[in-house]
Amino acid sequence: MIIHVKTVGTLKTLEEGTRIEILEVPRGSSVAHVIEKLELRDWEIGFVQINGLRGSRESILKDNDKLTLIAPLVGG
Repeated sequence: MIIHVKTVGTLKTLEEGTRIEILEVPRGSSVAHVIEKLELRDWEIGFVQINGLRGSRESILKDNDKLTLIAPLVGG
């Protein structure tokens, strides 16, 4: 199945900003599977949205879902 992934913030080594990818994943894949496929570390994800609604790493994705992975906010 196809999902649309948008990453926001500083994710992966020195990458910043917004990145959008179209991924093909097996039917029944979880958000955690996508995080692993993108080679992100669990601590790099602060917030998960699926089709504009709050999701979690355990959420199961459906064909054509729009997944947004947002880095944690840091600073002071």
